Amino acid sequence: MIKSIRVFSLFAFVICSTFFFAQAQNPGKDEEAAKLLQKVTEKYKAYKNISANFKLLIQRPKLKVEDDDRKYVDTLTGQILLQGAKFKVSVKERQIFCDGKTIWTYVPEEKEVEVNLFEETDDVFSPSKIFTLYKEGNLYQIKEKKVVNGKKTTVIEMAVPNKKLSYFKVDISIDDASLEIIESKVYEKNGTRYIYKITKQANSTSVPDDAFVFDPKKHPGVKVVDLK
Repeated sequence: MIKSIRVFSLFAFVICSTFFFAQAQNPGKDEEAAKLLQKVTEKYKAYKNISANFKLLIQRPKLKVEDDDRKYVDTLTGQILLQGAKFKVSVKERQIFCDGKTIWTYVPEEKEVEVNLFEETDDVFSPSKIFTLYKEGNLYQIKEKKVVNGKKTTVIEMAVPNKKLSYFKVDISIDDASLEIIESKVYEKNGTRYIYKITKQANSTSVPDDAFVFDPKKHPGVKVVDLK
């Protein structure tokens, strides 16, 4: 369960990361990258919340050079809803609810929900973690500019020097015209790569607080495993 939380916490991270990396005005940052991040920041700050459909590719290191790459790639599709420190992630086999204090991991097929206190660590965090990440000396620069599906995009590479983290770098691809994040790639130290492709994105002005809380009454017969 912790692994799943970390995977989707990272997704929440890359969705929101431009807000706070752009505010780190330390010497040595790429000026062009900083200006682009600031524009994206201004766009996203206007949203009260963000909802997105995504495709997640998990690329594991190959055991043998001659192995087919496809053997080491897993694909997930789902939706995520973010509002401050709260989030909800839905994929085929599970749903994760977090109100910032408690986290529920619901597996419909097993009719079971696991309840935990949401405790942040270096690798498991909510979007609120982003408020401190930018203070840790992260560096960013323009990595490349390319055309994707006919759209001009800029890829910004963000180096994360905090050696306690399981990942060391994040690439964020931004649509130059819409100023939206369209893809992010997280580089883990063990060689695994998480590639998040945002297939649809929107913002809403009215999301009820209970959208981030699992209600057993709405799921008759569910087994609640309370580990708080």
